[in-house]
Amino acid sequence: MEIIGVNSLIQRESESIRVSKGFILFHSDLTVSAIDVGAMDILGHTNSSVTGKLLSDFLKKDAFNILLKYTYSVIQEGTFVQHEMKLSENPNQWIKVVIYPIETNCFSMLFFDINKQKELEIALLRQTEKLNILNESAAMLTSIKNPKELLDSLFHKLSQVLDLDIYVNYSWEKEHNRLVLTNHHGLCTEELETFRYLKKGAAVCGTVAQNKKRLVFEHIDGREDKILDLIRPLGVKAYVCEPLLSFGELVGTISFGSKKRPTFTSEELDLIHSICHQVTIVLDRMTKVDELTQNTETLEVANLHLKENERKLRLIIERNEAKRESKTKTNFLAMISHELRTPLNSIIGYSQVLENDQKDPLTEKQKSRLAKILNSSRHLLQLINNILELIRIDTKPETIKTNVKSVPIKDAVWESLHSVSNNAKEKGISLHIEKDVEDISIEIDPIRFQQVMVNLLNNAIKYNKKNGAVTLYWRVDGRYLAIFVKDTGIGIPQRHQENIFEPFYRVNHAIPGIEGTGIGLTLVKQNVLEMKGTVGVSSIEGTGSTFWVKVPI
Repeated sequence: MEIIGVNSLIQRESESIRVSKGFILFHSDLTVSAIDVGAMDILGHTNSSVTGKLLSDFLKKDAFNILLKYTYSVIQEGTFVQHEMKLSENPNQWIKVVIYPIETNCFSMLFFDINKQKELEIALLRQTEKLNILNESAAMLTSIKNPKELLDSLFHKLSQVLDLDIYVNYSWEKEHNRLVLTNHHGLCTEELETFRYLKKGAAVCGTVAQNKKRLVFEHIDGREDKILDLIRPLGVKAYVCEPLLSFGELVGTISFGSKKRPTFTSEELDLIHSICHQVTIVLDRMTKVDELTQNTETLEVANLHLKENERKLRLIIERNEAKRESKTKTNFLAMISHELRTPLNSIIGYSQVLENDQKDPLTEKQKSRLAKILNSSRHLLQLINNILELIRIDTKPETIKTNVKSVPIKDAVWESLHSVSNNAKEKGISLHIEKDVEDISIEIDPIRFQQVMVNLLNNAIKYNKKNGAVTLYWRVDGRYLAIFVKDTGIGIPQRHQENIFEPFYRVNHAIPGIEGTGIGLTLVKQNVLEMKGTVGVSSIEGTGSTFWVKVPI
């Protein structure tokens, strides 16, 4: 580690910052071994004796507490630290402290008086704030459309930098030849009536309106000018009023007053003038925009009425067209389904006769082929029945009758499992009911409930993986019974999950040979809605799906 002497370090710092400086030498137990005159002066001490003294004896309590953690950091880690802090206020006293290891058990604390530097920083900060106000005001002028909001925002920005307490904005009312109070801040209710109207030449703002020139008044509390009679009761010490001119024509006036400061600097007056010039442009633009808006309001309202009428007419036409297409589709499906069911019932009937013919029995090969005919025919008949049921629910929901009974859930679920057991066995799918499920009874239509469960179970079997499993479980959720059918199948992609309950919607799976028309889940949803319940699904593609049904208990 490079060891730098105290004097050389002070010299290095003083080359960049020409300030008062001093140092204290101390040990790791915080006992002071030396202090120079500069440090004594900065810290406000006159006795330079260090015998038996600690660092805390030369530093104020607050300063010592702040520097203590930095001191221990230097003692323990052997690296220097520096910190800026305020020793006192009124007057402000800023110092920079550098704590540095000299040798194994000896350390230095260097002090630099940086008041001048801080004064420059504060002056620079205030100048930056003024520039920021100009930039922000320019941005507000393009974004704020309400004049009061605009002026309130600008006053708030200016008041933070210039210690302003009051602003008064007048608009010029040409037809009545007077100034009208438009916006203000810092006026009480009793004062508003006095300030509400002004004639040209009256008070400060009226005089500015008449001459179209800025007026600045400072040290008002020591002046007797009659022109100040209106604003003197406000308690302001400095007041500036600017005319708002657009192409030489009077638009109004805006004035600012401070109760704290008696004067304004030339830079501050320039800042106020620049902002007032920007405000004039925007207020003039707002006035012209308002006039144009008023002239076009009637046309816009008429145009809106016309568009609304066009929209309503278009909706009526689209609704009628949709009804006509829906009715045509429904009639066609109903007709086709009825026409197909008659010959299909004949096929199933004759196939059953052949299957049960004891006098002239079929060979095993013929029985196998006949079984395929029967399975396919029954599957097709089920699809046709589903279509007819969907049409009936869709076209005449009021004709659907319910047969509500008290149904034990376990019995109903076991009956549904029995209905699909052969289908599951053929596909090698195991069926389960979770242990410890509650056996409760609910008031429900048992036929519709079984239709819902069978459809969900068949779906879980159809889209399952080889040697997969289907699990049922349920729980009471408030006033509802929630039933879950979980499978270990191929899952449903996220983009399809919102649409699978729509009629005839099918997901294009990679697994070939999956039969279906996309009606089963639609019937599930319709039946559940008739039971005043809800249905949904959660699924992860490649992992499986869980369908749930919630029905009131």
